[in-house]
Amino acid sequence: MIRLVRERVRALAARVGSRVECACEAGQSTTEYTLVILVAATIALLMLNWAQGGAIVGFFDNIFSRVTSMFSPS
Repeated sequence: MIRLVRERVRALAARVGSRVECACEAGQSTTEYTLVILVAATIALLMLNWAQGGAIVGFFDNIFSRVTSMFSPS
């Protein structure tokens, strides 16, 4: 009888313990997704500012000049 009670108490403690662990981490994934979205938005804003400064035109001009210099007779 005592063995049966001990087994049931252990089983109950295992179930309650797993629920407590899950309850502690309930908002963790939401926080992680929020941080990922904030980082992505920051990178997007940085790239937008870089692109508006004429950097894209300069970047492609630089690539074009390097490619044409590779194939032009010296």
